[in-house]
Amino acid sequence: MSRRYHLVVFDWEGTLGDTLGQILNTVAAEAKRLQFGVFDENQARQHVVLGLVMAVKKIFPSLTLDQHEQLLQAVHHSLVTHPLDVCLIPGAKQMIEQLYQAGIHLAIATNKGEQSLIRCLQACGLRDFFDVTRSAGQVPAKPCPQMLQEIMDSCGVKATQTLMVGDSVIDVDMANQLGVDAVGVDFDHQQAANLLAAGALHVFNDYQQLADYLGLTFNDEK
Repeated sequence: MSRRYHLVVFDWEGTLGDTLGQILNTVAAEAKRLQFGVFDENQARQHVVLGLVMAVKKIFPSLTLDQHEQLLQAVHHSLVTHPLDVCLIPGAKQMIEQLYQAGIHLAIATNKGEQSLIRCLQACGLRDFFDVTRSAGQVPAKPCPQMLQEIMDSCGVKATQTLMVGDSVIDVDMANQLGVDAVGVDFDHQQAANLLAAGALHVFNDYQQLADYLGLTFNDEK
């Protein structure tokens, strides 16, 4: 790894965890079961940010109102009964493995609840890679910098040796308060301008780009 960072801190939702992917996988599975057809995931991602009800209408415009309701109920039921079906952003696991092998301290700073985060990390096989995690409930929520400060203290790493990676302006704001470098990820191509305006050094559209920036040998997972 060519850069000076000794600690890389990740946000969870939208950065490592693919919440939209989990929802879309569930919609696809239930639509298939109900024989409602298939859809283009890339286009569907643009609709999901509008909310699940609107997304279903946009994704399946030819369905009747009753069929829309049937699909929505099926999706809600599946999400409740299968909460451990965790999706990762493509390339996220390989990124973590590469940093870990390079001897970099790894941490998570998230506004997700502690127990929910732990369950997600266990489900996707990533828990043992992280030196420390901080969640809302343990400390004040981001952009309060306390969770990031505690992570650096726990790892014995200075602000100048730390990199924050997140998909939200609050991740960048938190890092800026402590003089920590921050980069943004914008996998859905919607937040780049806001992240840069908040002070992100760079914004990346996939983990291959971030790997190149960090000087890692990396091939994106398909």
